[in-house]
Amino acid sequence: MNTKTIVENVLTPARAKELWSANYFTALPFTPQHFEVGSLLPAMLYMARWGHRRGKGHFIETFGRQDAQGKAQPPRLVDVASGLLTRAGGEFDGFAGDHGPAMLADLLLTYCLENKEHALGHGEGVQRVFPTHYLASWLDLPKEVANLRGVPEMLTALLAWQDKGGTLAQRASKAFPVGGDFSESPLLALFGRHVEIDGPAANLASDRFMEQTADDLGVDELLAIRLAQVCGHAPGKVPGAGADIPNRWPIAKTAAKYLRGDLSTFIEAYGASLPRQAFLPMLEAGIGLGMANLLFSTMVCLSDWALTGAVPKDQQPMPLFVDCSHGLDAKLRNVSEAGMSEALARFERLPVLMMLARVLDDRVSHHPRLMNDLPPRQPDATAWLNLLGEVYRERHDRAESILERLEEDCGRLADELEKADEALEVVRALRNDQVNSALRLAEALAELIGYQQQGQNYLKALDSSLMPNRPNGLAFKRRVSRSEAGTKKSVDLRSIVLSHALLDFLVHRHLRKDGEGKAARPLTLLRFLDILRDHYGLYVDREPPGMSVPQDLLRANKAWLERRLRDLGLLVGVNDAESMKQLRARFVVPATEDGK
Repeated sequence: MNTKTIVENVLTPARAKELWSANYFTALPFTPQHFEVGSLLPAMLYMARWGHRRGKGHFIETFGRQDAQGKAQPPRLVDVASGLLTRAGGEFDGFAGDHGPAMLADLLLTYCLENKEHALGHGEGVQRVFPTHYLASWLDLPKEVANLRGVPEMLTALLAWQDKGGTLAQRASKAFPVGGDFSESPLLALFGRHVEIDGPAANLASDRFMEQTADDLGVDELLAIRLAQVCGHAPGKVPGAGADIPNRWPIAKTAAKYLRGDLSTFIEAYGASLPRQAFLPMLEAGIGLGMANLLFSTMVCLSDWALTGAVPKDQQPMPLFVDCSHGLDAKLRNVSEAGMSEALARFERLPVLMMLARVLDDRVSHHPRLMNDLPPRQPDATAWLNLLGEVYRERHDRAESILERLEEDCGRLADELEKADEALEVVRALRNDQVNSALRLAEALAELIGYQQQGQNYLKALDSSLMPNRPNGLAFKRRVSRSEAGTKKSVDLRSIVLSHALLDFLVHRHLRKDGEGKAARPLTLLRFLDILRDHYGLYVDREPPGMSVPQDLLRANKAWLERRLRDLGLLVGVNDAESMKQLRARFVVPATEDGK
């Protein structure tokens, strides 16, 4: 028998199915696996319009190729260009001849579509549509919305911020409602220019593009519109109960509130003023930063929960040292890489902490004396995690009986593994009665599942958020060779950097107040550095806790940041006095939108 079969025999298949996972949506409301930040907005636009999750559309059937059995295959860029010219040729004058399809494919790759693995060329499979216009949400890219790992659903729930219910109710939010029309949602109003609802709201073809008034659209918007028009109508919803949008908040509520505030303020204050080609990279950079902060903060929050038995009220971000030279200064890069390596070593504990919460959740949920009087898990799971913590720290009246049952699970699993001569190190750990039985079982299950299904997937989710080596990312990654025990081994080193798009996002966002109106406010360089530390754990001119950084490097790092801010036109100062160094916006918001 393999280890999974042994676990199923000991815990029962139903329990094993719940525990043999990397997910625990109560604490982290998305699946920790790879996702593309740039693919999130079309799914969010779809949910804002229809109020449910996106199902199957007609992109593959419309533009795909036929295999030998007549089944539609995912299209390549050249297939999309040819399909557009065939089905909407009248809208593309000047693209006839041998070179027309190639030119149109280049325009699509530049403005609207992206190939798998960010590859160039016309023969690659299409994987992503840029959210240049609301009608881009009519394209079911990626093919399965589940490939976005639940991240768009979580972001939609955070923006809606409905404090009741397990799923989002339509039109129940004032700020970012779902299931509304184009005048109610800031997202739809921003991206759905010249689109009106014509007919029953539930009709998937009721969105009408008003050609007669659309005299100010860019090429990027128009290409997305033409692709959607050829597809015919919006995709349907996910079949069954899975269509509802879960209303879950992360247990790292402070990081979640910063993420919500950053996105809502930036969208409402700058969405209508910034050029779309500048706005989208900045918004994606902000989403990536918020997601990385959320993942790291979840680890910090659950670590405190495991120690104290309570979700911390004063939640702190993971401290990270920023290389403001973006790798040009080797000393600063090395310091940031060292700090990031330490952070990743702590981050490796997150799968075990999530498993610990699942193990406790499983027993508490089915305890006959507790199951009828349990606190809610959605949208805010703080009370629920606090109950699990009380049991884990043996402060609850039913803790003894629950931990005894978990002790029995540990013993039976150890016996069965030993009989099969499997995972003997895990067997020894399971029989160490000096460690809490819930933690022993959690560590054993995480080890038996394996790094590829646990730690590796969490690292993929983190890298997806950091977007290393991308123009709007938060990190730089390089591979180096190291000698260990006489053999060379390649390892990836990551350093935290601030890309131009991310600097633009951070400065512009924090030049606006939270709350209704999003009025402008002054922002000094010193205050900006405080915000980087307090909100996101990003240290520039100070040592992160537990690290020793020479003062001359800290001064050099701050000088790098000032130089880059000045080069971007974001920093002005009449003299060298720190209080006189003010940050300013590069993009001017018209007075009618200024919130004053």
